[in-house]
Amino acid sequence: MSLEARNLSLYRSGRALIDSISLSLNPGEVLVILGSNGAGKSTLLRCLSSELKPDAGEISLNGVALERWSAADCAKRRAILPQQSPLSFPFTALEVAAMGRIPYGGPGPGDIQIALDALAAAQVEHLAERRYTTLSGGERQRVHMARILAQLWTPLPGNEPRYLLLDEPTASLDLAHQHSTLALARRWTDRNIGVLAVLHDLNLAAQYGDRIALMKDGRLLAVDCPQSVLEPAGIEHAFGLPVRVIPHPELDCPLVVPRRAAEAATPACATRAL
Repeated sequence: MSLEARNLSLYRSGRALIDSISLSLNPGEVLVILGSNGAGKSTLLRCLSSELKPDAGEISLNGVALERWSAADCAKRRAILPQQSPLSFPFTALEVAAMGRIPYGGPGPGDIQIALDALAAAQVEHLAERRYTTLSGGERQRVHMARILAQLWTPLPGNEPRYLLLDEPTASLDLAHQHSTLALARRWTDRNIGVLAVLHDLNLAAQYGDRIALMKDGRLLAVDCPQSVLEPAGIEHAFGLPVRVIPHPELDCPLVVPRRAAEAATPACATRAL
């Protein structure tokens, strides 16, 4: 069972934002989507999250067509962290996290405890009584991370697979919280949960991704392990940036290093410089 897209396409003004994409998110893995701005990463995630309806292709959740799931049953199996979560009412952080329990009929007393546990997992339990509107951007993002954790906190019968979809979850976070957030997402794969994360940082993708899907102009260029996908020619094709890829000095993953301007210069440019 998986969250699977088959031959997915979405068009706007005659242009394919995503073009014939087939991709599956499996339970127990972190799948990272990489690509330059406008590559179609977030559009693909918004299709998988039911926010956008594709013009062609189909999406299935654990073997059942996505549109056949009720909203509540789908919410127990799939949780989404968007790039931005507008919220202007003065809820406390605990109340925001407890919103994740709505598919279960909450928030009751047991749901409040789950929301507190989710805040602790996201390292924001100290913000529980703070008004959401007074929090920084990074703190708000971590509170919403707690909300979606609370949403998937309760295992399903038979440990049926579930899925976390994260759209640029590290964008507003400092370095330490970028790593703690992705490490938390990786730990949740032990719960038979598949994690899909849209990222911009290639080295974060290399460290935390089991597989990487590399996109350009709405199409998939490659889907494989970081060592296979993060190679110089593919990265330069997708991002327009020459890089070196070397073994990470501390971890078993590649390290992507942008090449210096002098190294990336063409021979003609180098000759003129001399």
